[in-house]
Amino acid sequence: MTNFSDEELMSHYQSGDVRAFECLYERHAGRVLRFLRKKTNPESAHDLLQEVFLKVHRSRHQYSAQYPFLPWLFAITRNALADLARLNETKVARNSIADLEMLEVAIPSQEAWTEELSLALKCLPTHQRRAIELRYLSDWTFEKIAEDIKTTPLNVRQIISRGIKKLRSALGGSRG
Repeated sequence: MTNFSDEELMSHYQSGDVRAFECLYERHAGRVLRFLRKKTNPESAHDLLQEVFLKVHRSRHQYSAQYPFLPWLFAITRNALADLARLNETKVARNSIADLEMLEVAIPSQEAWTEELSLALKCLPTHQRRAIELRYLSDWTFEKIAEDIKTTPLNVRQIISRGIKKLRSALGGSRG
């Protein structure tokens, strides 16, 4: 199962293959946990990690394999953080919750947001899309991305900044 893409694993899971879910969990739990730890305390991060994958389980039939899995997973993660912020009545900054430096756009639903973001990402030039995905979905540092794409960390920041501006424009929002 480890040779399957995330999208293929979700299709298998939608068909009832629990091993596919286990594989997705093993593949992405660490990344999601690192993201959550940046946004909240370690105890809440672990609780939220479980909540995120419970929501993946509950929402599995709403997922469409024609769209990338990771943006869908991180939309669920972002929503779990927002739920926690509302529950605790704390003022967690929206930019912090959304930290794809984030495209704070009023989108009617998680699925619509994920779909729009996926399409907008596909419209970016390859180097911008790759830099954004490595930074925000793979949690890489600017330095590591710079090594990977053979440029400077400062240039990586500019590439990502320009890509995010294009995403905001494509998604019809520029709040922040």
